[in-house]
Amino acid sequence: MNPLGTQHIAEFIECKKTFLNDPEKLEQIIRNAIEYSGLHFEKIITHKFNPIGVTLLAIISESHIGLHTYPEAGHLSLDVFTCSHPSKQLKLIDYLQKVLKPKSIKIAEITRGNPIEFKQDDWLTSRTEYGFEVRYHVKKVLYSDKSQYQFIDVIENEHFGKMLFLDKDLQISEADADAYSYAMINPVLKRKKKLKNVLILGGGDGGLLNYVLKYNPERVTLVEIDESVIDVSKKYLKKICGNAFSDKRVNLIIQDALQFLKSTREKFDVILYDLTMHPESFIKVEREKFLDEVFSDIYRILNRGGIATFQVSSEYDKVTLRLIQRLFRKHFKNVNYSLIFLRSYCERWVFADVTK
Repeated sequence: MNPLGTQHIAEFIECKKTFLNDPEKLEQIIRNAIEYSGLHFEKIITHKFNPIGVTLLAIISESHIGLHTYPEAGHLSLDVFTCSHPSKQLKLIDYLQKVLKPKSIKIAEITRGNPIEFKQDDWLTSRTEYGFEVRYHVKKVLYSDKSQYQFIDVIENEHFGKMLFLDKDLQISEADADAYSYAMINPVLKRKKKLKNVLILGGGDGGLLNYVLKYNPERVTLVEIDESVIDVSKKYLKKICGNAFSDKRVNLIIQDALQFLKSTREKFDVILYDLTMHPESFIKVEREKFLDEVFSDIYRILNRGGIATFQVSSEYDKVTLRLIQRLFRKHFKNVNYSLIFLRSYCERWVFADVTK
């Protein structure tokens, strides 16, 4: 599960002491900072200690702001947690810095959820569900913002080129785009099956779509819920997606792929599942029940003799592997698995293909 938020912990060192023991002034400063930053005030609680020191907690629509002062040391400790883009938190901290005039300030940025990440300016940690995490050096930040659905980051790394992360989870890199896409489409090519009507579920980075188009399909439908991922990919990941999104053979649908599966009456010869097997953060039922329905719908819209391929999980994610194997046996025959080392993932990834 990955409930994301961003928390800034800051220490204001050797502040202007005028305000640090005055709860009314601190309250007004925080109100002004919230307004200045674009966050939304709800209510505030303050408590003055005897003889000195103030604790303040402000509830905002996005979560909370907390602070405690040590007037004798000219010190203020600050905690800001929101589910909005961290730029607003930094703007609030900047306002406080201008008013309180500390000689120095120390800030730690923590990405809450899975994992808890202490952010450094030149490193990014990709979350995992098992045993270890992978940290990537950020040579350059190309894009970082929150869409309607998720945080989107595009960075440049010395070894892997440009890399796309969604909610801090690595999706694709220039170094591995072709290897990943080949693993997805190779089971179809090995059967020498002509690519007629192809469906890609997810794949907003355009890498798999661009690769599939090289094999001259008659028609490709790509269903992606987050149009911002497509827009960002077209701007920053040109080497991966090329001009795939403007190809006349492509039918681009901006919709929840799972809603599409439920509603479509169209049949497909090839279905490429480029979605997560960890949908816990956006579903309200058990994962097994959810994926069971997804695979049932895929079976329904797959033509007889058709092939569906899936990116499954890391080889280390044993819980997911056991679940997927059980569900595949329920819905499909002739299930095959392959194990591919993806350099930028720093691990081997499991892919599967099934036939109807």
